Amino acid sequence: MKVRHAGPVVAVAILLSLPMAPGILDGAIPPTDALVRFLIALLLCWGGAALVGGVTTRYIEQARRAQVVRMVEQARRSAMDRSREQSGGQFPPEPPHLG
Repeated sequence: MKVRHAGPVVAVAILLSLPMAPGILDGAIPPTDALVRFLIALLLCWGGAALVGGVTTRYIEQARRAQVVRMVEQARRSAMDRSREQSGGQFPPEPPHLG
């Protein structure tokens, strides 16, 4: 599970663990229990951040691919238009198919 920025993930885990701080200071919650609770909060936050990051990365990659396809099609159309203008409005011959 990959997370791009670990700092905010740790900060959220700390915020989730802050309500047990008075119990730790009073001695009602042993430090080992507090550490285990913090590690669980950290794992949950890490998993959530990885999930959200994975979803957004997929959408970003799809958008980039779509943009590349649009740019290639636009370049192809403009090349066809230029070659039509140079040949007097007639279509150029089809390129040979490779396979």
